[in-house]
Amino acid sequence: MSHTTLRHGRRAAAAGLIAVAALGLTACNGAKSDAAGSPSGSASAAADPGGSGGSGDGGTSGGTAGGSTGAKSTSAGHRSHAGQGSHAGAAGGRCTTGGLQAGWGSEGGGIPDMKSDSQQTAAVWLKNIGKASCTLDGFPGVQIKGTDGTTWDLRRSAKKPAPVTLKPGAHTQFTIELLPTTGKDDKKVEPGLVTVTPPNEKKPFALKWPYGGAILDQSGATHPGTFVNPVNG
Repeated sequence: MSHTTLRHGRRAAAAGLIAVAALGLTACNGAKSDAAGSPSGSASAAADPGGSGGSGDGGTSGGTAGGSTGAKSTSAGHRSHAGQGSHAGAAGGRCTTGGLQAGWGSEGGGIPDMKSDSQQTAAVWLKNIGKASCTLDGFPGVQIKGTDGTTWDLRRSAKKPAPVTLKPGAHTQFTIELLPTTGKDDKKVEPGLVTVTPPNEKKPFALKWPYGGAILDQSGATHPGTFVNPVNG
């Protein structure tokens, strides 16, 4: 074999070794690239639970800005809903004792003749002194306290109550049907104080009885001649 042929053979072998080495280097670089890609893919996958958590559990992992935005949007939605609820309650909520005034009489009369032996009507007005509309619905509680200290919780009539909405400054009324007596030997109650509790409330008004006279005591009767009607009934 000539020296020229030998040199060519060695060069070919060397070139082969270089090519093999290059292929190995490429494979190593590819493996490193894949290894770097996997954590990136995992981080991306972890970001989705963070986003879902943002609208469901507040996004505690803070995975993405989208999750955080979702949480803020949800909170804002609750605040808006609460605001509407407060507004609705202020506009049509139940009238409370603290938001009302009460007194005797009405525009149509309602002043009983306590010198009569026939049934009479006493009216009580209720005025909304609050800053928003409110609603009364049902029967007031009425207790008559006699000058001797006896008490009488009045029964309700058979009338069906209906809701009444009062704007600020507006008023409504309810009536008390009562049976006075002038008989000396009748069992009677001489009213001194009348407590009035608005429907669905617990705190009453205390109103002095202004009409004098006496009411036939039928506190134990099934159908007494003295009873209370519903608001605006």
